[in-house]
Amino acid sequence: MSSQNLLPSEAEIVIIGGGIVGCSLAYHLTKRGINDVVLLERKQLTCGTTWHAAGLVSMLWPTPTLTNLAKYCHELYATLEKETGQATGYKQIGSLSLARNKERLEELKRNASMAKVFGVKSEILGPNEMRELYPGLSSEDILGALYIEKDGQTNPIDTTMALAKGAQNRGAKIIESAKVNRILTDNSKVIGVTVGEEKINCRKVILTGGLWSRDIAASLNIHLPLYACEHYYVVTEEIPDLTPRPVLRDFDREIYFKEDAGKMLVGWFEKNAIGCPMSRITDDFCFDEFPTEMEHIEPYLLNAMETFPPFGSVGIRTFFNGPESFTNDNLHLMGPVPEINNLFVACGMNSKGIAAAGGLGKILSDWIVDGYPSGEVTETDVRRNNSAQTTQSYVEARIPEALGHTYAMHWPFYQYKTARNLWKSPLHKDLADQGACFGEVGGYERPNWFARNGIEPAYKYTYRKQNWLDCAAAEHTSVRESVGLYDISSFGKFEILGIGALSTLQRLSCANIDVEIGKVVYTQWLNDRGGIEADLTIARLEEDRFWIITGIGSLNRDWWRLKHHLEPDVKLTDLTMSYACLALQGPNSRDLLQPMVESDLTSKAFNFGTGEFSKLNGKTVWIQRLSYVGELGWEIFISSESAVNVLKDIQLAGKTFDLSNVGLHAVNGLRLEKGFRHWGHDIGTEDNLHQAGLSFTAKPDASDFIGRNAFLRSANSKKTERRLVQFALQDPDLFLYHNEPIVVNEAIVGYLTSAMYGHSIGSSIGMGYVNLPNISEETLLESKVEIEIATERHAAKATLKPLYDPSGEKMRQ
Repeated sequence: MSSQNLLPSEAEIVIIGGGIVGCSLAYHLTKRGINDVVLLERKQLTCGTTWHAAGLVSMLWPTPTLTNLAKYCHELYATLEKETGQATGYKQIGSLSLARNKERLEELKRNASMAKVFGVKSEILGPNEMRELYPGLSSEDILGALYIEKDGQTNPIDTTMALAKGAQNRGAKIIESAKVNRILTDNSKVIGVTVGEEKINCRKVILTGGLWSRDIAASLNIHLPLYACEHYYVVTEEIPDLTPRPVLRDFDREIYFKEDAGKMLVGWFEKNAIGCPMSRITDDFCFDEFPTEMEHIEPYLLNAMETFPPFGSVGIRTFFNGPESFTNDNLHLMGPVPEINNLFVACGMNSKGIAAAGGLGKILSDWIVDGYPSGEVTETDVRRNNSAQTTQSYVEARIPEALGHTYAMHWPFYQYKTARNLWKSPLHKDLADQGACFGEVGGYERPNWFARNGIEPAYKYTYRKQNWLDCAAAEHTSVRESVGLYDISSFGKFEILGIGALSTLQRLSCANIDVEIGKVVYTQWLNDRGGIEADLTIARLEEDRFWIITGIGSLNRDWWRLKHHLEPDVKLTDLTMSYACLALQGPNSRDLLQPMVESDLTSKAFNFGTGEFSKLNGKTVWIQRLSYVGELGWEIFISSESAVNVLKDIQLAGKTFDLSNVGLHAVNGLRLEKGFRHWGHDIGTEDNLHQAGLSFTAKPDASDFIGRNAFLRSANSKKTERRLVQFALQDPDLFLYHNEPIVVNEAIVGYLTSAMYGHSIGSSIGMGYVNLPNISEETLLESKVEIEIATERHAAKATLKPLYDPSGEKMRQ
């Protein structure tokens, strides 16, 4: 492809980086009618990492979002050659994923079930069927395999060139040997880029620089959790009688096989991946490779010989080792960065760039053109990471481990081992001494469960009964029958102060925030389409002073959303690390707490949904009467300096009531029993209040909040095609973890967004959206409802009401 070397003086959109992702964006933007697009490539198209990709195009990915993107990608690659005249090498060859133990087989079966939700056909094969499909495979110790007939492969360079040609045919300019020196900004807004001494003025910039994206972003003080690692594969000499066959993945041996014109390409995702600092990437890096470390790769070559013995009988033509960029959670980074307006990123493809580029290009182009993505992208949104997760030390430690997790078991409740203990509660040490087993979310360590009866506070992963389930059951029972205490210091805590504070919050919040001092309001922040951008509580401490409390997983995005909408004369402060927070919950919580505080905690004096400053054994605290578990209870905010003393005081007083420490696994089961939603799982940007059963929070007569018109349109609609429903399995010995298909009258109508064991209910429970018109309690009661687990369907109860205390009386007593 000939480059267009003359730099224009201006453009609507500049794309930095000419790999497959950048070219896909140029293709899709021009398809949406944005033809004034300039793509700038530092050297040559595909010369960074695209050129050496294996070219696998999978249909089924670990998450629903990625599976949807992959499905579109197949459809696109299958038609590109006809559209552009450029061959892509795309073909559907199928894939075979092996299971060497029962747990892996269960994981593959669970994946097969999830695939059905998106119309991806798959089947579980036995050893005889595998050998027939894949001649030469040693099926010893293999229990089964997942076969996806329509998985494919494509030529990465040719496919990129086809996307580039399609973009150029519609007016895009693609310029090689054009290294961007700077992204220009004015008043936190993109205004252009420089290439050498030349400048291009533009309205938007998309950073698709692959390996180089972190350094480019850092020049603007934007820190992307991105790091390169070495990635290997080998290609054999021709193997006699090697016929075309599916891609083969042997996850337990960390290897994959791809037949390539009579030769075999063998690659791997190792647990001991070698990190690659950018100091190893020279300025003239172009189609470059690294030396092969034979000692490092030898175990994977031996594994390959065991899985496919013919591999050991031929020579190796190519040893390849090159850098690829990975992220801290194996999910790519996409969307607008909050720090600079009109700057978008699309990078961190985790060795899945070929399979993801088509879908990512479409959804991000739609986002840029329409102002919002054409699908749910929360899990890949660049705003998902907190500052603790973007430091150099963090990415160097965590990302090689994340790469190794690609082919590892994707256990429920899995916890990474590296880059831990970065953000900790003031109570961390005391709770650790009391048997807490911690999990990390957003870089923050949180007690997930407490060991008892001699159990070690450590996870033993399984899809069956968890080693901590009995501990969580005891914690759960304490909250329901007496009183429990759990640490929620990880909550994001923002203070907004000033004469514009109320009007700022009224514009953002669907609920009415103009309430009396001491009132605590549960609300959502909506987008213009009525989708849920945030789910939080707001306390009015004074006339012009408010506290906003949100989850640690959405801390960064909620902070920036608030900051972008601040009115003049407002001061915004992040208090997250300044305060600890303890939740004291259960029917005995009032009796335990009352002797310790100056406030009158009687129901008449201290209403549900209110809060006040008080003294707890002489320590100043903010107490608010709320519950995320459906019981009488309080949330107690304490300065970090006083937190340990308050914890000790409460625990001492709690001995009379057999007070129990409670972890967040138990809290998750408790809130699911009560039907309380969790942002990022049960509600998100593509879900509206009516679908989520949260329309009661909106007060459209109180303010002209963002999303108000969309809310009213959905409220006036006579049909509801989608509702969030609660489920409880009838069999008490089965376990749900989320993503399981929901089956109504033999048809798959959705999947579980979250799930846990409901100890008060006596079985696993969950919630998920049911895509059926006019759902009601009556229609659910009359329907045959099942949940599919690992390809088998199991009877379940379905209801629009909470499974526990549907009237809500217990937490208001």
